[in-house]
Amino acid sequence: MDRSKISTGHHYLAPPVAAPSSELLFGRLGAYWQTLGVTDPAQVQALTEQVLRRAAELPETPALDPLARALMVCGDLLDEWLARVLELPRPSRQLAAARAALLSGVAPDWPKALFAPPGEAMDHLLDTLRVAIAEPTPPPIASAMPTQRIRSFSLLGLLRVLWRKLFGG
Repeated sequence: MDRSKISTGHHYLAPPVAAPSSELLFGRLGAYWQTLGVTDPAQVQALTEQVLRRAAELPETPALDPLARALMVCGDLLDEWLARVLELPRPSRQLAAARAALLSGVAPDWPKALFAPPGEAMDHLLDTLRVAIAEPTPPPIASAMPTQRIRSFSLLGLLRVLWRKLFGG
């Protein structure tokens, strides 16, 4: 039996895309925004164009493919907006908690607030987000743990104790 086809999966995988076309990136980013709850095609297009512009301005990183870079920019874009409207420091644990609350679906109309002119953010949406933000755990505090002896159970040790009790040896 020829095991070479079993041990390597390269026969079954699509060839890697080194530089996907801008149309492919545009389509995948559009699907990503729709998954996050942006349903208006004009908003999807505007966000995708903004992400592609920002991704093109980033320094070249050979470890990341263009789609991964664009997805990083998507996260940065959301963080930037959340930090601005919720007045949170960037980067911070509170900002990470705010993004988690946003992506959990507690505020399904968040894209409207994202595209609202400055100062016209939907107050009820921001209040919903503020309530849904989980309190971050406090940072760990270094403390000394008292040393405790660990007693392991051994059948042989139990037999030795029993032998000593019975025969005094």
